Amino acid sequence: MQTLNLILTGFRATGKTSVGRIVAAQLHWIFLDTDELARQRLGEPIAEVVARHGWPFFRAAESQLLRDLATMRQTVLATGGGAIEHLREWGGLRRCALVVWLDADSDTIRQRLRHDPASGHQRPSLTGQPVADEIEHLLERRRPMYAAGSDLRLSTEGRTPEQLAAEIVQKMHNL
Repeated sequence: MQTLNLILTGFRATGKTSVGRIVAAQLHWIFLDTDELARQRLGEPIAEVVARHGWPFFRAAESQLLRDLATMRQTVLATGGGAIEHLREWGGLRRCALVVWLDADSDTIRQRLRHDPASGHQRPSLTGQPVADEIEHLLERRRPMYAAGSDLRLSTEGRTPEQLAAEIVQKMHNL
């Protein structure tokens, strides 16, 4: 496999966007964030799309976006936490990419979400419960998908985005 891209996956608030921007700058690659691309395509924040049209509508739009991104090259892609659930599209993205799973425990994620002022607009509840209450359930469901759909797992707990980016860039140079 020739690595032409880097895909960052993981749950909400694990640092995919922050780390991705740093890695892209160091590699002189393009940086894309699927949540931001979806917001641009749909013309409103994800929370509003979900409130107006529901999660199935958003997931269908996300699925199409992932298919469209399968031809990208020299790109660092930060994916939404649920993108891993699009198994067919994920396979297309993985063909020419190193996939890094940024992981954190539920307490760390909860703390980060509390300190993120944009969290409510960018990260609506997936289950109808408060976001902090659904973390454990969603992590339990998605962790096997993250593990199966990734080449490398990095814990983000107690590490800065700069430290994580440096490790990723080093791994990419060693490929």
